Amino acid sequence: MYRYETHCHISTTSACSRLSAEDAVELYTRNGYAGVFITDHFLNGNTTVDRTLSYREQIHAFCEGYRAVKECAKDRLQVFFGLEFSDCGTDVLLYGWDEEALMHEEAILKMDLSALCRYCAERGVLTVHAHPFRDAERADGFRMVREAEGVEVMNSARSALSNALAQTYAAGCGKLMTGGSDCHAKGQPVLSGMEFETRLSSERDFAACIRRGEGKIFTVPNALA
Repeated sequence: MYRYETHCHISTTSACSRLSAEDAVELYTRNGYAGVFITDHFLNGNTTVDRTLSYREQIHAFCEGYRAVKECAKDRLQVFFGLEFSDCGTDVLLYGWDEEALMHEEAILKMDLSALCRYCAERGVLTVHAHPFRDAERADGFRMVREAEGVEVMNSARSALSNALAQTYAAGCGKLMTGGSDCHAKGQPVLSGMEFETRLSSERDFAACIRRGEGKIFTVPNALA
């Protein structure tokens, strides 16, 4: 089986992360992963990118974390591109675009999540509602994203309650289900992700596998914690 991290933030680009590119490669190779998706906070989220730059310059800067991990990993770890899009505290993971594609997608910054998910669906980009019950203890902490294709039902950085509620939400709405670590630090106690019988070839291949129901969610204790 081939294991993949689907939700990871690098300190180069995500302001809340303490995980360097070198640490990320060590973390996932030591824990037996075949690959990792770098899903840094996009330009409308908790990013380090200078928003006074032109849009194309911002996208180039946004991809620095991904490029750093890819360069560091070389042939030891597959590295794929993703992003976490934010709107008023609700987040959606996107899989299927790369740096060149994003250079032509400035319009998404003006979209709400419903419009974004419809736009992505038309272009084959997979949308996954990330940690929908991140604030599970608050009655007003949940916002449904009806148009998202999937829901992250296992986020190993969140509580068991948060994940249980996400599972119920996804099952009740007939959503695709994914798991990921939402990793921000090398010492996170538990990691998660998706495992497949065959090696992934691209971001689009990952999306296709999830849509066919081929992935299996897993969790594993972090060997570096």
